[in-house]
Amino acid sequence: MVINSPFIAFEARVRVLFATWLPGVNEWHMPLTKWLVVITCLLLCSPGAIALAQEARCAALGAQCVCSEPLNTSTHDGGLSTWTTPGFFNPDDSPSGKQCYPIPTGDTEIYCSSATFAPVPSSTQASFLPSGNGLSFVLKQSGQGICHAMHPGFTESPDMTYCIRGYSRWEVGSAMPSSNPADQQQEKILTIGAVQAGTTNGYINIQISFGEGPPDIHTRFDGALFDAPVDFQTLGTIPDNCENNFCRFEACFDYSATGEGRARLRRTSVAPGSGQVTVFKPVGNILHPEGITMLSQPGNGLAFFAQLYNPVRYASHFIVTKVRPENRNFWPGPACEVEGGCGSPPATPQGPTSLIVK
Repeated sequence: MVINSPFIAFEARVRVLFATWLPGVNEWHMPLTKWLVVITCLLLCSPGAIALAQEARCAALGAQCVCSEPLNTSTHDGGLSTWTTPGFFNPDDSPSGKQCYPIPTGDTEIYCSSATFAPVPSSTQASFLPSGNGLSFVLKQSGQGICHAMHPGFTESPDMTYCIRGYSRWEVGSAMPSSNPADQQQEKILTIGAVQAGTTNGYINIQISFGEGPPDIHTRFDGALFDAPVDFQTLGTIPDNCENNFCRFEACFDYSATGEGRARLRRTSVAPGSGQVTVFKPVGNILHPEGITMLSQPGNGLAFFAQLYNPVRYASHFIVTKVRPENRNFWPGPACEVEGGCGSPPATPQGPTSLIVK
């Protein structure tokens, strides 16, 4: 995140004024505390200031939060308010120490080539969000094309859990993929995707998507790295579960102490919707007790890739987490900024209304 230069210049001017005024405060018969209040207000209320908004869940997780992108801002790259596609975007609300793009390793990007990729006021989504949400903006994407907010690669020994989470809602009546497989229409939603260093086919692909037929929300865990059995369990449908409310999508990769690879995926319909479905994928056939070095691949993370059709979709609060030891019960969980409850004790977790186990 880059702070825009007008604010820096403004702050510098205020500091000079403060230093100049301070010796004469007593002469002006104004208590020092009042001057401090004035200066603080000038600094915080400046129209050039950019609000940093690290997600509360990321802050609470500390080192277990790899990175996050709240996508709750109207500007990018230091105050730019125009989002022109195709292009790369660095949203202004993610603190540099925890943003997913850019990062020191240089293996991520937030990129979009579709017709629209820009924030809209959260007020336009009021009837589709919980009343206690703390959002100012959500990101709108429309049209076909390649768009994503990527997760970084990772080098890990066994006994680790790596997860990602993002929120999405589709416009009521949005275009859906054709029911004819020959049309090859589909859309990605959330993907843990990477390739083992030194290989050309050592992929891991843990994905939520939909397309080619009824708009079922498909899940998959495949790739040659762990050679998981083919399994396409579903998480519901977009029209039934994710049009009249936002859905929280989560994907987790569980790398056991013995080198096994497992995947879990779930969809939670956020108020005013309800319901949760969880899928547990079959364990892979290949073990990797030696550790893995996974190189991030374009298209992973919070994915908006719409192939050969034109959906309208909204998104918010992408987060990447990593915990040790492996924890098959850990999920990134809700963002209170979206689901409400920031500043309040967390609500008691509710059990899923539908659970699919394999």
